[in-house]
Amino acid sequence: MPKVRMSPAWLAGLDAGENAEWIDSEQRGLVLRVRRRRMVWFVRYLYEGSARRYRIGAASEIGLSAARKLASSIRGRADGGQDPQQEKRGKREAARRRRMGETVHSALASWLKDKHNGPLAHWKGGLEGGSARAVMHHTKRLDKTLGKKLLSEITTKDLERFIGEAVAPATKNRCLGALRIFLGWAVRVGLIEKLPTVGIQRVHETPRTRVLSDDEIRILIREFDETRYGRALRLLFLTGLRRDEVLGMKWSWLDLDKGVLTIPPENDKVGRIRDEPRRAGLCPMAVTLLTEQRAALFAEGVSSEFVFATSTGGRPWDSLKPILYDLRGRRPSGKPGSQHRLAKKRVAVLPDDVTIHDIRRTVADSLFNRIGAQPWVVDHVVLGHARPKLLRTYMPTLPLKEAREMLQKWGEEIEKILSGAVGAQGQAL
Repeated sequence: MPKVRMSPAWLAGLDAGENAEWIDSEQRGLVLRVRRRRMVWFVRYLYEGSARRYRIGAASEIGLSAARKLASSIRGRADGGQDPQQEKRGKREAARRRRMGETVHSALASWLKDKHNGPLAHWKGGLEGGSARAVMHHTKRLDKTLGKKLLSEITTKDLERFIGEAVAPATKNRCLGALRIFLGWAVRVGLIEKLPTVGIQRVHETPRTRVLSDDEIRILIREFDETRYGRALRLLFLTGLRRDEVLGMKWSWLDLDKGVLTIPPENDKVGRIRDEPRRAGLCPMAVTLLTEQRAALFAEGVSSEFVFATSTGGRPWDSLKPILYDLRGRRPSGKPGSQHRLAKKRVAVLPDDVTIHDIRRTVADSLFNRIGAQPWVVDHVVLGHARPKLLRTYMPTLPLKEAREMLQKWGEEIEKILSGAVGAQGQAL
């Protein structure tokens, strides 16, 4: 590599068609390289005993004088213990990360579209399955709350405040789990260096054992009967299914002639670990109710794959909550009613701690204590919890007939409750 005394005149007379490199004799380390008719400035330096080569820029954009000043500055930084080349790579990597997910909003969008590392690759049912319903509510709220903030600037304190907006301990823990899924992806694809959720602890959850009283059952059913989702609520009482399983139920899952509901794995909460289809028995009262629902949708002119479709034929998501909040004297959003003198006065007819999931617990408790059903039938057939592998192997057939008979007796008990013919302890008067 020849060393020459560079000057503007020398540069002007240089043949750009010849591939070569020259070293400036005036500024140590400054190199001019010609490749494919392009002239580029470089500077060479040593860092921790290793040779480095730093690209300054094109000679057509940076003159000789400016190139010498930049080379001197870069070598000075290297002598001072810095590595300009490593710093440049870091800035380039940071720019790449910003392009992929500059803000929380754009990072969430990239996460949802990622077919290799995102939810589309790992969740059964994709963005419509059970996993999505457990996570997407919290990520949408994250987008709304912190969407405009740079993902790299999100701190643990930001996430603690975000999680703290939830009231119930269970909701806080579900929110933390959703954040770990999204931010774990961000670490894997290089958008952030480490998880900002490190150090955030799960909140202690007190096991909830709340069951509904007969009066609360009566109020819930009667008040919901006045709405579009009265039959959906009644089906919850007649089956013990989860809310999402009822609201997301499709006609293709049902065999009304046999009284059997089969839930696909992607729509089953424990579908990932279950080695058998989730099959539930439908008692005659439940079959009649579903037949009435089909007739109601036909009369309304709604054609949909969903059993409890909205008026436009879509899937109802959290359609039961606004109704329940109203019965608890709250706004449809769940917030307390306004105290303004002109605001609508909301009268609570149910305690504030009543939830939709209490129905499922009430069904299980009533089947055991009122009807006398065997606990394992309630657990594995009615509630649909995943059975131990030994039971799946040696008792592969579920006793759906027995479950249907128990649920039918419970349905008759509900009719007594609605008519007021059952006392406080569930005894017929």
